[in-house]
Order: sequence, then structure tokens, then C-alpha cells
Amino acid sequence: MEEKKKTDWMKFLTLMLCVLLLIVNFWQGKRLEDLERSISEAQMNITADIPDMESTFHTQLREEDKLVQNWNVIPSVNMEKRCLDLGVSAVLKEWREDTAAEVLWTGDGGTVGEGSAPLSGDGKGNFAGVLEMPLDRGRLEFALDILIENGGSQRRESLGGVYDTGELLPVQCTYEGGRIQAEYLKGVFSVYECGAQVYSRQYPGPVEAEEKVFRLRRNGEIAVEQAAEAGDRLNEYACGKLSAEAEPGDRMALTFFCRDENGLGYEFLLQDWVAVEERDVAPVNSEWEDWLRLSWD
Repeated sequence: MEEKKKTDWMKFLTLMLCVLLLIVNFWQGKRLEDLERSISEAQMNITADIPDMESTFHTQLREEDKLVQNWNVIPSVNMEKRCLDLGVSAVLKEWREDTAAEVLWTGDGGTVGEGSAPLSGDGKGNFAGVLEMPLDRGRLEFALDILIENGGSQRRESLGGVYDTGELLPVQCTYEGGRIQAEYLKGVFSVYECGAQVYSRQYPGPVEAEEKVFRLRRNGEIAVEQAAEAGDRLNEYACGKLSAEAEPGDRMALTFFCRDENGLGYEFLLQDWVAVEERDVAPVNSEWEDWLRLSWD
């Protein structure tokens, strides 16, 4: 009997060891599976990062190869010449006594035009000059390059990406399109909840806007206008309702007009529609760039 108890105990102990061994094997298998998955994910991440690493490496090489160490562009409105003066400055990594530099602009985004201006050097690698940008073509997208001449060799480098004359002006405008309501009823086109906010990208301090007016244009001509009232937020303006007679097919545009402290007038398109038929209007969604109008008088 004693021998049988001993045998049963040995069997139980063996069974428990087998169960424990199975648990250990399962745990090790799970860890191995997790390890393999981690290795696989790491390989995928490294493979995905290689193009970015190569791009960063090539970008660093290009930056190290450039002669221009840094540059700056400061815009200002030239009321006398009716253009935008760009004060361009650049610092070169290497220069000589006879080093000459010139800044060039070329039209981009389907626009046409080009121009240049010389940059004067101070003998310490600093060059500066003023480039005149036309403002008689609406918003003009352009690229800036610098042409560096050392003796008989020339080198041309880009000064940033694409610039926009509209964004370099002292005043820009935005609005909350969802608030503006339009209706066409009994031959009268009306807009409600007109709102606009002026701001500046390039100039510090508050925007000094004057002669602030909302206009409702019919087929390009001013049909009615109303002086803007101060809104709830800084540089925000509003008016309640603008109405004008219209016929089916007339194109109606809501605009905001103001002048900056230099006297330059801006008219921004906020939203436009077509009077389709009684009780029916259709939004047109024109590009704002097509509607920035400047007034010099």
C-alpha cells in the first residue's frame, strides 16, 4: 500500500512538471512570437524611414553647398510708384572683394513677368537692395533668386519658395462664410449677416483700416454699399443687410472695402452668387485672388 501511494505521488509530480513545462514552453513561444513581431515592425519602420533619411541627408548636403547663409525680405508699399518695394538682404558664407550680387523675381503659377535689382555689399559678406514688384496685375505669385558673381563665375540660388504680393501687403481679409445668408425674392437680392475681419501677415501691431464699407455688386458694378460697424472682436466688422434689384442670371458679389494707413484701398471678395430664379440662388465660389482690387486714389 505504501508503495502504491509513492507511485501515485510520483505520477502526480510528473504530471505537474509536464504541465509546468508546457506553460513555460507556451510563455517562451509567446515571447518569441512578440520578439519576431517587434523585429519585423522595426525592419518595416527602418525601411520606411530610409527615404526620409536620404532626403534629409541630401537636403543637408544642398544647404551646406549653398553660398547664401541666410536672407530676409521686408515689404513696404510705394505709393509714389504704385508698387511693392521688397527690401532684400542676404548674408554669404564666402565672398571676395569683387563679389557682386543681384536679386531676381520670376512669375509663377501661370503669371507672367520678371525683374531684377542689384544688391550692394559692405565688404563683409552682407548684401542688400530694393526690388520693385508690380501691383497693377492683381495678386502676383513669384519666386526670388539671388545671382552671385565671383570673378568670371556665376551662381544662382533660390531665396525660399513662392511669394505672393497679396500676402506681402499690409492688409488681408477673411470672413466666416457660414454666417452669410442670401435670398432672391420678388426681384430683390439680399444678403444678411455680413462680416469680415482684417489682419496682417508681415507687419507688426494692429491693422489700421479706414473707410470700411460692405458692397453688394451686380454684374461687377456697385449696386449698394453700407458703412461697416465694429464687430465683437478686434479688427472685425459687420453690417446687417444689403439688398438690390436683380434679374435671373445676374451675378451678385459681396465685397469688403477699406484703406490702410498709407491711403491704399483694398476691395476683397467675400462671397458671390448667381440669382437663378425666384427663391433660388447658387454660390459661385470664385477664387479670392481674382478679386483683390487696389485703389490708389
